[in-house]
Parts: sequence; structure tokens; C-alpha cells
Amino acid sequence: MTILTAIGEELSSNKILEVGYDLATTYDEQLVVLHVIPKEEFNSHKSAVKDSPGAENFTISREAESAAEIARQAVHESLDEYDFDRIEPRGSVGDPTEKILSEVDRSDPQFLVIGGKQRSPVGKAIFGSTAQSLLLNASCPVVLASKG
Repeated sequence: MTILTAIGEELSSNKILEVGYDLATTYDEQLVVLHVIPKEEFNSHKSAVKDSPGAENFTISREAESAAEIARQAVHESLDEYDFDRIEPRGSVGDPTEKILSEVDRSDPQFLVIGGKQRSPVGKAIFGSTAQSLLLNASCPVVLASKG
């Protein structure tokens, strides 16, 4: 089994990664760190570089590699000490909720660790649509860690 930690684009994923890594070491599991680039962002990037040299090489698989690199960089910047052999950065392109749930189905993690945004007292009752969908639809226990 694994511990799956899904991170966003911002590198304020420190707490999420710390929680994921703590679970991975506690349960002696592999930590999969997944970053999903939304399809809209991919299309926007592709449009922006369409006239640039090498634009024909701008593919979803290359963007997924970029997403995995973002995950790798987030680990490096968020964790002071870690066993790199325990961590597997992964990247994907598409709807974040769908891609994270797909990864849950594929890897059958012991836990899914996700982030929750700081919200007002009323907003705390209603999570963001991605977090809420993951909490309601993941087939494994979900750990909601506050970002920070």
C-alpha cells in the first residue's frame, strides 16, 4: 500500500506533505506525491507557446512530467529531512478531482492526504469543490490537512 498526498500548484503544501510523510514513515509505506495540472491550464500554456520554436513538443505527457517535477520540487522545499527512496512524485493533466480519484482507484492507498483552505467560520462548513468531492467519493480514508 501507499500514502497518496495530492498537492496544488502553490508551494504552500508544507503541512500537507509533512502529514503525508509522517503517515508514510509511521506505517512504513511509500509516499506518492501527486500534482495535477488542470486541463484548462494546459490548454492556456499550449496556446501561449503555439508560435514558439519547439511548440510541437508541448504535449500532455510532457506537461504531466512538468507536474511530477512540481511535486518533486514541493517535497524538496517542504521537508527538511526525508528518505527520497520512500517518495514517488507523480504528475497528471486533467480535472484534479477525477485524476486524484483515478489515482486512488489505481494505487489503493492506505490514506489520501489533501489540503484544506483557510476559511471563515461559515466557510468552514463548506469545503472547496475538489476537497469536498474527494472527501465524499474517495474509496479510502481521507486526511484533510490545513495548508500552512
